[in-house]
Amino acid sequence: MRARAFTLIELLIVIAIIAVLIGILLPAIAGGKAQGKMVQCMSNERQLGFAQQAYADEFDEFILREAGGYACRQDDRHSMPWALGYRPYMDGSRSWDVIRNDWFEDAPYYRDPARPDLDGHQIHYVNNGMGFIRNQSGNVVYRSYKPMHKRYAIQFPSDVYYLTGYTEDPNNGNYNIVYRPNATNWDIAIFYDARIRQHVRQGSPSIRIEPFRHGKGANVLFMDGHATFVRAEKLTDETSWIDLDYRYKIPPNNPPRDPSDCPPGS
Repeated sequence: MRARAFTLIELLIVIAIIAVLIGILLPAIAGGKAQGKMVQCMSNERQLGFAQQAYADEFDEFILREAGGYACRQDDRHSMPWALGYRPYMDGSRSWDVIRNDWFEDAPYYRDPARPDLDGHQIHYVNNGMGFIRNQSGNVVYRSYKPMHKRYAIQFPSDVYYLTGYTEDPNNGNYNIVYRPNATNWDIAIFYDARIRQHVRQGSPSIRIEPFRHGKGANVLFMDGHATFVRAEKLTDETSWIDLDYRYKIPPNNPPRDPSDCPPGS
């Protein structure tokens, strides 16, 4: 007896069914991977929230903001860039005694798995370095370079953005400036902030945040240490970056701050 084989039509039907199943499964698999990356990113930010609060508990309530323009001293723990100051809490060493110039290659907790691997940046987050002060007329005006300050100065910490994802860097333009020969970890870390309006404004050529990192929005760490997903249109709303702390009278031309303004011990 001759065994019955598949006809051509039956074979085509089986192939079509397999193709349909693959078409259904692939988006689900891709969506699962994207969700996993989003969860890992959120975990990184929440760990940074714990590090931020632990740092403030240990150093006179100070929260690290922008360190490039107003550092009291480069070895001062109060005026460090956030990526340096919080690192001992992130890796569990709790020590600033070892000087590391690894360009943050040994800091995987600063890398977002959802960020495309298109450049050499080792830090994938930027914090809020935007400052607003009151001028002589009492009006609130914008100034960049928000220095470190005490966390209780923020009126609504659960509503103010502290940190979110760093955008892509086409052609390594910023990378080549930041990761230059002989650069120290300090030199690198001071870059990762959003200190001017153009850094958070959608469509700006100078934007440093990535409002669409996870689809229709991105993960955000807030000033009070909690992290959550924020839609892109809210993330690029400047008002959510303003901390309502207008006490600092920043002098023009961005000179170093007066020593009397520096935290104790600096």
